[in-house]
Amino acid sequence: MAEFDQEQKYVELFDISKNTPVAKAPLAAISHLPRTGERIFLPIQRPGNWEAYTVKTVEYFLGGEPLPSEGPLESPGLVRVTLYVEPSK
Repeated sequence: MAEFDQEQKYVELFDISKNTPVAKAPLAAISHLPRTGERIFLPIQRPGNWEAYTVKTVEYFLGGEPLPSEGPLESPGLVRVTLYVEPSK
């Protein structure tokens, strides 16, 4: 498959309680994708303070054009992983 812009590959955290994205990072910077039920901690304004989120759902988005033979996608234009989260209690 052909290479494409690394900036198009990213992980997004989407807070389902507020219906808004809360974080975004390049996919290359993520060494482990959390699974449903795991918690993610995001730094907030002061060092040492963290906001905890629990992963509810994970979705993977691939974009691109199928080959004329209707085979697999070739050179996807977008790779996005969205983690749907809610604040941990």
